[in-house]
Amino acid sequence: MASKTLFEDAHSTPVIGEYEVVVLGGGPSGIAAAAAAGRSGRSTVLVERYGFLGGAGTAAGLSTFCGLHANVGGEHRQVIHGICDDILERLKRMNGLRAPHLSVQNRIQAQAYDISAYKIAADELLLSSKVKILFHGLAVGATADHLIVETKSGRRAIAGKIFIDCSGDGDLAAWRGAPYEVGDGKGGMLYPSTMY
Repeated sequence: MASKTLFEDAHSTPVIGEYEVVVLGGGPSGIAAAAAAGRSGRSTVLVERYGFLGGAGTAAGLSTFCGLHANVGGEHRQVIHGICDDILERLKRMNGLRAPHLSVQNRIQAQAYDISAYKIAADELLLSSKVKILFHGLAVGATADHLIVETKSGRRAIAGKIFIDCSGDGDLAAWRGAPYEVGDGKGGMLYPSTMY
């Protein structure tokens, strides 16, 4: 069957907000970027495609932080701090965080958490940082100063001065013309899964 094209009538897209900082993606990097921007006094919105924050750590059920700890001189200790500590403290208060444990051939320390508690901790962190959160907002394009999203209310635009791409796929950067490569240059790609 030949491919077909649907031509739509031109339409206007309502702008639902104007912010100094627009963050796309609510995983760990998006949470940190939005919290930092909000805490610095910048009007900030975070756009997340799902109805909760946390990225693969909540959506894919990974339930373990890896990479917060390192072997420093033979001692395993936490080396990532800052906003991460805020999340960990909130999880501890909700009894939603386990002590670090060795995994992967006893070389890497990981820290298990309760997925629902992580969602709550991330929400509370961003709200206390004065960040507006747009859940169920699927980004579909960008202009020089707008992010275009599809929501349950329809197609909308968000104006911004600074855009931070935490989409996990580099969507926003690609839409704005950043160069990128797909795969290994020979047609090979990593098998798609929620684990990586």
